Amino acid sequence: MIKLKFIIPFLMVLFKGIIFSQNTIQFSEGEVTYISSKNVYVKFSITEGIQIGDTLFSKINRIEVPTILVEHISSTSCAGSKIVETNFNVGDKVYAKILNVILKKTEVVENVEVIDSSKRESLEVVKKIKKKKNEGDIYGRFGISSYSNISNVSSSDFVRWRYTLSAKADNFSSSNFSFNSYISFNYRSTNWNYIKNHISDALKIYSLSVKYDFNENLNLIVGRDINRNTSNIGAVDGFQLTQKLNNFETGIIVGSRPDYSNYGFNYKMFEYGGFVSHSNNVGFGIMQNSIAVFQQTNNFKTDRRFLYYQHSSNIIQQVNIFFSSEVDLYKKELGISSSTFSLTGLYFSLRYRPSRIINFNASYDARKNVIYYESFQNYADSLYENATRQGVRFGVNFRPINNLYISGNYGFRFQSNDLRKTQNISGNVSYSNLPFISGSIGVSWNNLKTSYIDGNIYGARYSKDLFSNLVYAALNYRNINYDFVNGTPNLQQHIIGVDLSFRIMKQLSVSLNYEGTFEKSDSYSRVFFNITKRF
Repeated sequence: MIKLKFIIPFLMVLFKGIIFSQNTIQFSEGEVTYISSKNVYVKFSITEGIQIGDTLFSKINRIEVPTILVEHISSTSCAGSKIVETNFNVGDKVYAKILNVILKKTEVVENVEVIDSSKRESLEVVKKIKKKKNEGDIYGRFGISSYSNISNVSSSDFVRWRYTLSAKADNFSSSNFSFNSYISFNYRSTNWNYIKNHISDALKIYSLSVKYDFNENLNLIVGRDINRNTSNIGAVDGFQLTQKLNNFETGIIVGSRPDYSNYGFNYKMFEYGGFVSHSNNVGFGIMQNSIAVFQQTNNFKTDRRFLYYQHSSNIIQQVNIFFSSEVDLYKKELGISSSTFSLTGLYFSLRYRPSRIINFNASYDARKNVIYYESFQNYADSLYENATRQGVRFGVNFRPINNLYISGNYGFRFQSNDLRKTQNISGNVSYSNLPFISGSIGVSWNNLKTSYIDGNIYGARYSKDLFSNLVYAALNYRNINYDFVNGTPNLQQHIIGVDLSFRIMKQLSVSLNYEGTFEKSDSYSRVFFNITKRF
């Protein structure tokens, strides 16, 4: 009787709010520029304050979820392995936490009349981190990307183009109005004749909204936007009213979901709900709790009703805790609707950093399929038994001496009907600022076991900044060996990658990435090109 199909990423919405309100941490925003089979590449304006072994976070418009472990770094880019199973896309935003202690040291330098060249360079770095757009300014970025796949199997060749525009303004022209937008146009070149007559299939509006501030505590958002307090439901086309009162923040949301087939506007996907969150200073940091209740419909019939709770805190010194749970309140079986209280998702993570040279992290994840009863009726009817998938992950990052970084991770996940649990073990050793030749070098190993595969991946990478940090270059190699337990012939691949990033001007950057995969008889090449103009 229950239909459960949802997306649990709302997890970290308040954790972000907590960290932003502290005086010791600042966020630096980056953008995914390339995704390989092993690594995710992220470009920042600068990477000052980010270190190998750090964790990068993804947000669904401000939801903080740890997703990438930094394994390679340059002055403007990072590359690392996925911490959790997340489907990244080029252009996705990724965030790093920067300790403000770096900023404070430089603020002292700002008061000195004579600054030597080394301090001046550090000062400029900090100014870039601290710089904020003036009220009323319109700022954002426009990007053009191409992804080409070429192989000796002709049917696999294609080129995909992607144009993205993001623009926003806070208190436009010194008014109470602000706006936010993120638009993408994405298509395969072989489908252009079709796309010309079906523009909406390639045009995706992820955000397009106007906000009006009645005062500093009350605001209204109209249009398509993702509320940072209810990001688990995704974008909402409608009205979002938020009120702050001391340590509380409450909100009411009324509107509709984007159409699940083409992400267009569909008023029949009506939804409404609200949230309450509370944060306060406790112990060594801040604790925040949040609860939200939502009703979602399809053709104005109940699709899903659920409750979400989230807790995040760093009230214990050197310890960060995050917990979230999701509960379905509605079910429908054999056409009969009723109320329920069924746990759909549970996530817990803990990070402990006893010193600057070592830190530990652990997480537990349990979730069921979340079902929309009206949107996926046939699928829902088949799920009388909805098995829970569970996963556990442990990690350690160690820096025994300057420039040497060692990390290890172990994780497994399982479901009651699995032949055997999925297990993943990985290790990474890297050294930066190499003597004589400069740059960074790293080696990695990954062991994977699933119900159908046993595999090992060995990798090596060298990267270096060139021409006074105007160019970043990297060369990497991976050897993949997969043994299939069902008798399928074993797979062996040699993968070579080359990454180049150019900072042409202060607001203009270009990147070019190549990855070639070579097997016994087949070869595949992927070329990614991106040019981004900030304004």
